[in-house]
Amino acid sequence: MKVGLVESLNARPLTWGFENNPLIETVYESPKVLSEMLIRGELDTALISSVECLRNQDKLSYSLSCGVCTKTSVRSILFFHHKIEKVDISKILVESGSRTSVALLDLLLMKQYKRRIDLIPEDPSIIKGQLLQGQGSHLLFGDNALLAEYDSSIYEVYDLAEWWNRLTGLYFIFALWAYPKDKWIQDSIFLESLEFGLENIQDIIDQEKRFPSKFTYNYLMKELFYKPEAKSFQGFLQFEIELKKMGIL
Repeated sequence: MKVGLVESLNARPLTWGFENNPLIETVYESPKVLSEMLIRGELDTALISSVECLRNQDKLSYSLSCGVCTKTSVRSILFFHHKIEKVDISKILVESGSRTSVALLDLLLMKQYKRRIDLIPEDPSIIKGQLLQGQGSHLLFGDNALLAEYDSSIYEVYDLAEWWNRLTGLYFIFALWAYPKDKWIQDSIFLESLEFGLENIQDIIDQEKRFPSKFTYNYLMKELFYKPEAKSFQGFLQFEIELKKMGIL
């Protein structure tokens, strides 16, 4: 089996079983690239942005058994809003590897400003450089958001999961396992990889050298969760409805 994986810390419990299975051929890419590879039939399954599951329902099936899920906050999907642009914001540089994060920001901004704002894809290294210089407003996700450096006197930072929860009272699903419609895969395969990751969570924490162990544990085990709940499913449905209403999907 050829499986597409992301290297972000938030996905490690989900992917750990696949990563440590010698019978699995793994491909590491951004969720954006993985979804494109799936559609071309180059992978058997991959962890991709949830919005791509919605956009490609004619080509892809997906599992709702597990995924990257949040309740009230996540800390790794962040909108850095330049305070000078508080009212007259015109464009935002976005890390485009996670199309769900971009679509969610697009939706939330439309609700706030009643108009579309230009979201311009850019390399995360460029975005992080502009943050350090205090230039413009930006979106970062995953490890880049966790590691971002910025001046809090210049930027107001919005956690997109928290923003969504505040508006809707619902949870959010950022990523799901998907596969081509002609290659049905049992949910148990994804759940087994997750269970292996949770059983060996200390190995994941020990391997992560960029953050203190306590931070990594709290982030993976308290801020994120991986088996959707009722409010997660409701939030996913509401996300689809809102995207269609706003013409984003």
